[in-house]
Amino acid sequence: MKGKINKILKNGDSITDILFYWLPEMISNTMLISLPPLIDSYIIASLRSTTTYGALGMANNFLHFLIKLAEAIPVAAIAIIGRHNGAQKYKKCGQDLGDTFWTTTIIGFILFLIIFFGATGIFNLIGVPTKMALKGAPFLRLRSIGILLTFISLSFFAFMRAVKNTRTPMFIYMVGMSVFIVFDYMLVLGKFGFASMGLTGSAVATIIQYIVMITISIFYILIKKDYKKYFSKLFINYFNIHRVKKLIGLSLPIMIDKGSLASAYVVLSKMIAPMGKYAIASYDVIKNLERFAILPAVGFAQIIIFLVSNRLGAKDPQGAKSNIKKVMILSAAMLIITLGFLCFKSEYLVSFFDPKNKFSHLAAPALVFISLLVVLDFVQLILAGALRGAGDVKTVMKVRFFSCFLFFMPLVYFFSKLPIQNQVLKFVLIYGSFYFNTGLMGIFFLKRIKTPKWQNKDI
Repeated sequence: MKGKINKILKNGDSITDILFYWLPEMISNTMLISLPPLIDSYIIASLRSTTTYGALGMANNFLHFLIKLAEAIPVAAIAIIGRHNGAQKYKKCGQDLGDTFWTTTIIGFILFLIIFFGATGIFNLIGVPTKMALKGAPFLRLRSIGILLTFISLSFFAFMRAVKNTRTPMFIYMVGMSVFIVFDYMLVLGKFGFASMGLTGSAVATIIQYIVMITISIFYILIKKDYKKYFSKLFINYFNIHRVKKLIGLSLPIMIDKGSLASAYVVLSKMIAPMGKYAIASYDVIKNLERFAILPAVGFAQIIIFLVSNRLGAKDPQGAKSNIKKVMILSAAMLIITLGFLCFKSEYLVSFFDPKNKFSHLAAPALVFISLLVVLDFVQLILAGALRGAGDVKTVMKVRFFSCFLFFMPLVYFFSKLPIQNQVLKFVLIYGSFYFNTGLMGIFFLKRIKTPKWQNKDI
């Protein structure tokens, strides 16, 4: 046992280096994924309207699905740029950024049009109450602009991460979150001379946030001296249809696998909606708190992509495997702390988002049970990232797609139709279906990594 541990520690990147890469990524994900919706939900909850709060949550579930689609191309780009950077093919890295930028911009614009003109239909499809849909549609239309800007911004962050710069995205996310919080507070509640815009103020704050982040990212990439080696001309002038096809080809499986998993949240919304507005509000609170608790694993899932891709690019498969094992151990240790905190402080945490004490009786006990199930999720997160870093994106796509549509959807539908009178039990079974599903995925990913095939993908 001691020999195996020494072998793991000796190969790959050091734990110190892994934590050095992880900490900025952890902070970045906190700024991008977790804190904004938590703070936004708290501010919207200050309006003391469960209907408005529920509309925000249902819209964000659909937007989360789109953001996961947005991540597909940058994730593929990290794998490609990481390999080129590891092989010291610096000019190709610059070309990859140009291709990534234009690809994300075009796809983001298409989604903007779909959401802007289909906002009302989206709410009707989810099955939310009419009053809630009327509250949420104007918000969703404005957020479509934010989705376009999100797609564009991720191309720059993908480039920086692929060349092992996780600190700059962290600082940019910190600035972006600060901008969002200030404008969200002022526009939603009508502070400092601004008129109260309610829910739509949140969408406007997001637009301002991403404009600031994109501006800083472009300025940084253009002026940083160390990045001159990547560009012989301005990155927007790089566009090669063959490279774009290759990028899209690698992205599509990622888009399908991320979309499959993210669509589960939309399905959960539809299954929980008939339980009423208090169940809808509980779902949003628990979802946001769970995403906060699992942030350590999300950060490790991001860096394992380039830790694996750079090691394989340098012809060091043993180092890649050691990195995966180190990341798994570190993730597990941190999740014990964060999820334990949710369990012991569930009532206190829920009370922040329920000032009128309307749904705490459902959300607080459900949060405890769901927190225990989150452990099933982190294994598949880390292993899916490792497989993407190796270019084995089709395996991740197939497992997630078939698991979501052949296992999760029948299971959640079955639980939703059971004549269970206890609302907490029914809610936990419906929501818990998601984590039963991710646990199954983790088993399949682990089996794949135990074979030599996963590390021999040519990207």
